[in-house]
Amino acid sequence: MRRFAVQVSRVMRAPRSRVYRAFLDPELVARWWAPMDSVVATATVDERVGGVHRIEMLTAAGEPHRFDAVIQELVPDERIVLIFKFAPDAEETLLTVTFRDAPGGTEVLLDHQNVTAEGPLNEQSVDAGWSSVLDKLEGIAHAL
Repeated sequence: MRRFAVQVSRVMRAPRSRVYRAFLDPELVARWWAPMDSVVATATVDERVGGVHRIEMLTAAGEPHRFDAVIQELVPDERIVLIFKFAPDAEETLLTVTFRDAPGGTEVLLDHQNVTAEGPLNEQSVDAGWSSVLDKLEGIAHAL
């Protein structure tokens, strides 16, 4: 199977500490971490190395979907590393989120490695999904 990586970045109009929290606070995660027209139904975050980071969502058609992850690394206000699965039975991938100071706010860099191209997953669909999620976060960043 072919594997690929996707990198996406955005500058959020909020301090690093608040943008970092948006990835770990379940109430904040529920406001933005669902691609395209999907919505988060439940967000669960056990904020510790080895803790579960799970997003249960509903697609625009009302179909349930779930992202599962285990937190591998937490460096407050700098980096979050997740062993990430697109579905409970999917292969593990590595998602690294890095936070850096930028003019006007915080740059968020998502680096998603080891993604397997199968079914609907390809470089374009994963890039579009992460881009739409970061667009949603960008839309609420000023209110964080």
